[in-house]
Amino acid sequence: MSQFGWNTSPYTIRAQVERYVSDVCMILGDELVGVYLHGSLAMGCFNPAQSDLDLLVITHAPMSVATKRNIADHLLRASRQPAPIEVSFLALTMLTPWRHPPLFDFYYSEMWRDAYTRDLTGEGWRAWNARERRDPDLSAHITVVRQRGIVLYGPPVTDVFPEVPEADYIAAIISDVTEALERIYADPVYAILNACRTLAFLRTRQVFSKEEGGRWALNHLPSVLRPLVQMALIHYCDAENTGAFPAMLLETFRNYAQQELGRLVAATLEEGRSQGAH
Repeated sequence: MSQFGWNTSPYTIRAQVERYVSDVCMILGDELVGVYLHGSLAMGCFNPAQSDLDLLVITHAPMSVATKRNIADHLLRASRQPAPIEVSFLALTMLTPWRHPPLFDFYYSEMWRDAYTRDLTGEGWRAWNARERRDPDLSAHITVVRQRGIVLYGPPVTDVFPEVPEADYIAAIISDVTEALERIYADPVYAILNACRTLAFLRTRQVFSKEEGGRWALNHLPSVLRPLVQMALIHYCDAENTGAFPAMLLETFRNYAQQELGRLVAATLEEGRSQGAH
């Protein structure tokens, strides 16, 4: 299965993204600041058979609940045509001053399709602005956008998104990888490659995609774990590959990753304390 970046993406994917940006511009009008692409399509490892379109949409102010209703209704029709969409909407006031975990205004992924459908069918959507919501993953998404993201509409990335403190980025990716490792038997590909790219960042301070993290790990992880990483890369690049992962090796990988991540995070914290003392 071929993988793509934004400039090499199939016509159907590029057309879907451009159509979505056009529709968001129409719905939000002057309230729209920008639309930004991150994730696999921005980093050159988009697999049409299994990847999401990862987007951040920035507005001048938080959206009204009526506008959110229009956004949700549109997303239910636009997502999976053909690729699933995962998108977070944030107002500029949610970005500055920076706070971790950051606030967000609206979020959609296919995991929320049924819930949004129920809310739109009834009156549940009227309560969407009843409380503030925060998402620690946004610290990671914004870091990726600043380093690897693509402007689809609006000002340059650095004019919109603040620099995320490294400690906040690390907190976000560690939270995500910890949860993924707990579910390694249910979703071994994500757990393995996510752990690899997190280990890679903690050692190199480079922001990698899951595929890039896996390829880095082939040269840096203990040799006993490299066949498992190679297997995860094959699955990631080829959705039709359904070979089973050895349970014993998955447990070995999880134990190694948890210990090494703990060691690297502790070393990072100690380094931060030492620099602060000077």
